[in-house]
Amino acid sequence: MSTDFSKLAASWIEWANSAHLTHVAVSTDCEDCEVAFTSDDQSFHLRQDNGWWVLDTVDERGRRYSSTAKFSTFDLAEKYLVWRWASVARSVMRAKQLGRYLHSLGIKPGVEVLPTDREYVVELWLHGGIAILPASEVPVFSHVLDMSLEEVEQTVREGVA
Repeated sequence: MSTDFSKLAASWIEWANSAHLTHVAVSTDCEDCEVAFTSDDQSFHLRQDNGWWVLDTVDERGRRYSSTAKFSTFDLAEKYLVWRWASVARSVMRAKQLGRYLHSLGIKPGVEVLPTDREYVVELWLHGGIAILPASEVPVFSHVLDMSLEEVEQTVREGVA
């Protein structure tokens, strides 16, 4: 069964354009990933590897960073990406930064954080699955990834015209 990327693709186009990224595109015709969300400024490649959804990022110089995050479900990957893209756009639009508040709350009760074999990278055990993220992102994403996609989308639109 193939994954429907249409909603995530629309989200990328919307938030990337709101952030004034250049040459924004989406492709499912990528050699090494399931879907690529690209721009001249930053790109995201989402691929499957041994049952995980793995995120690779590419910076504005074209340098690719492999396995910057991993998710046990597509739903978790989708929520993570929508939040990241919207956060960048909100910053450009000078909207209130939502992550600061979630970070101040600390790790959400009930979310288990476990070490990995990579320095500064941890596993988040959530109700909906597992996410492997940089430790610096854990306080915010322990809350975000426990929301429904609809809640994430509603939250990132607060205060944005």
